[in-house]
Amino acid sequence: MTTVALVLGAVLAVAAVVVVALPFLREPDPTDDRLAALSPGERERLALAEARDQALAALKELELDHRTGKVNDEDYRALVGPLRRRAAETLRALDTYPARMSEIEPQTPEVPQPAVVPEPTPVPHEPIEPAVVPEPVPPPDEGDRPVRPDVPEPTPQ
Repeated sequence: MTTVALVLGAVLAVAAVVVVALPFLREPDPTDDRLAALSPGERERLALAEARDQALAALKELELDHRTGKVNDEDYRALVGPLRRRAAETLRALDTYPARMSEIEPQTPEVPQPAVVPEPTPVPHEPIEPAVVPEPVPPPDEGDRPVRPDVPEPTPQ
């Protein structure tokens, strides 16, 4: 009896392992293995985002080098201007990008409808009383200072 139970348990365990491992053992379909190709607009936006990231990283690195003393003030002033202009240009291009894309590809954004929540109504037979607010206590440093008791100084004997 126990031998039959052990064999049945082993078969069940092997079946469970095969069912779980089967998706990992199959070859992927070649059509499912490729990423979707980017449209020209998506490629342009990606290039702008990469340029923005590079410009901001260069600015950050220059700031760090200036703070640590690797770049002196004169060199910093000469290098920071062009980097800031490049960063501003790429940020401006990214900001105007959706407007330019709407001229090319019409987009219809989905606006979710807000959920309607009913206003809570008070129970008519219970009067509403204002909440009791305790008197404010001044902070310890603003109140009256405690008086130190007069303690005579110890004298050497």
